[in-house]
Amino acid sequence: YTEFARSVERLRYLDQSMQREFSESGMNKENLRKGEQGGIFSVNQNVSVFETTIRVLGGLLSAYDLSGDRVFKWAADDLGQRLMKAFKTKSIIPYGQVELDDEGAAYNTAWHSNAAVLSEVGTLQVEFRYLAKITGRMEYATDAMRALDALLKIGTQDGLYPTLIQNIQVRPSFANDEISIGAMGDSFYEYLLKLWLQGGKEETKYRRAYDRAMKGIMDK
Repeated sequence: YTEFARSVERLRYLDQSMQREFSESGMNKENLRKGEQGGIFSVNQNVSVFETTIRVLGGLLSAYDLSGDRVFKWAADDLGQRLMKAFKTKSIIPYGQVELDDEGAAYNTAWHSNAAVLSEVGTLQVEFRYLAKITGRMEYATDAMRALDALLKIGTQDGLYPTLIQNIQVRPSFANDEISIGAMGDSFYEYLLKLWLQGGKEETKYRRAYDRAMKGIMDK
């Protein structure tokens, strides 16, 4: 019991210390908007849409959800608007890279310039749907879900999808025939189940797609 009490007290001290450091850091809406073009994410830098969404945007959303501090929502909204340019494709299947500054472009990564990666296309929806919920900007959810639904409409025999999706023409199509449940594929299947859970288990098409894929994996 003594060791447990000491551990709890230490955690309480760390929590108070971190909150104090954060409050003294000067993070607020005004400071978040400071920058050459406005906003801390207004930088001349190209980033991976996938990595930035799951790590930076996801982290900001988690911080907001846990703390209720609106500074995290403001930062997430600023970043989300910059990432949204990735969805400005003929096919609605997003590009893999964006330039964060206000006038920045979006494009596919050089080594697959005509296609998007499966795991990257299908690993944006949980974050963008939550961002839409807390900001009221429904375009976040609409564009992300349209991309996933366009991909699912292509259809497969066993529920398993190739790792590259052609996204520069109006109608998306498979750009290779390589199936992976590891790199370039894994989180696509993971997010199907997460979306079903996030939607209160009411969006059954995502659960069906997940179950079909799992059967396809087991049958291989």
